[in-house]
Amino acid sequence: MSAANVTAHTHQLSFKLARPQAAVWRAFTEDIALWWPEDFYATPAPRRLVFEPRVGGRLYEDRGEGNGLLWYQVIALEAPQTILLSGAVAPPFGGPFTSLLRLTFTAVGKSSTRFELTDSVFGLLGDPTNVAAGWKALFEEAFKRHVEGQPK
Repeated sequence: MSAANVTAHTHQLSFKLARPQAAVWRAFTEDIALWWPEDFYATPAPRRLVFEPRVGGRLYEDRGEGNGLLWYQVIALEAPQTILLSGAVAPPFGGPFTSLLRLTFTAVGKSSTRFELTDSVFGLLGDPTNVAAGWKALFEEAFKRHVEGQPK
């Protein structure tokens, strides 16, 4: 790998959800396996996606018997407002690159929440529009649909 191939990019996404902050936080921290789209899994035959909402906790695909794929590790948590995750993506999954992902859940009055994602990535990056489209499909479509109770 030459230094000329290593690049960095920051992806940002922000949108409003018509649900209170506590409900949105719960949907991410407790219900992630319910809304995570099947086509976003990277391993064959995963059982579920697991999120452990604590410092040092993991976000990973569980294939059973200790098998799976670690996506991210929690490096900072300020419930129910902010989650900061760090993840390394290996070549078989589109890398190598590192992602520092910040998710914020800000109350807007009593019945709405502003969701913001900032993904700072560096390494051998592909087309940044693909990553941006992936975050939008995952959060602005699948997550929002689940949180707001919309049909698939």
